[in-house]
Amino acid sequence: MSTAVDITFRLVGLFYMASGVLVVRTLAVSAMADATWTAIMGKPPHPAERIREIWLAAGSVVIAAGGLALMLLLDVAAVLFVLGTAQQLIYLHVVAPRFLDPHDPPDPVGRARTRNAALIHLAVTTVVATAAAGGDLRAWDEQPTWLLAAAGAVVAVGAVWTIAAMRVRSNVGEAE
Repeated sequence: MSTAVDITFRLVGLFYMASGVLVVRTLAVSAMADATWTAIMGKPPHPAERIREIWLAAGSVVIAAGGLALMLLLDVAAVLFVLGTAQQLIYLHVVAPRFLDPHDPPDPVGRARTRNAALIHLAVTTVVATAAAGGDLRAWDEQPTWLLAAAGAVVAVGAVWTIAAMRVRSNVGEAE
């Protein structure tokens, strides 16, 4: 693969890794706002809203992991991108319309942006999968153990951070 293609893949990977982190942060702030609303109003939001946040946070971990793998030019990025795309499409076409939207209607502009992001991710997934199938990405099992351990540690820390960030404190609004 040429240096320009390597750099492009690494930048796309960086974009998706950063996007995953930013989405989780946004969802964590939303979860905290919901907890604050509950403490003030005494009525929690519909469970569909919390389920949506958790679903999207979990998907963001997969997308961030795929971005990291692509930054490292590892062929496992293709699998992670396929999983990320599948998660997004299942959300948009099954989970949201059937189980969440009837109870927590989406913002039309936000849903359109989510669809556009999913379509772009699908296109990128196609390119990444083609590159992996063509041998343009490095075989993950031929990489140094330290690199895989470091990447695995980053993903594990990211997953733990996501769980911690999404955890809503039960004592929000209570007297100290």
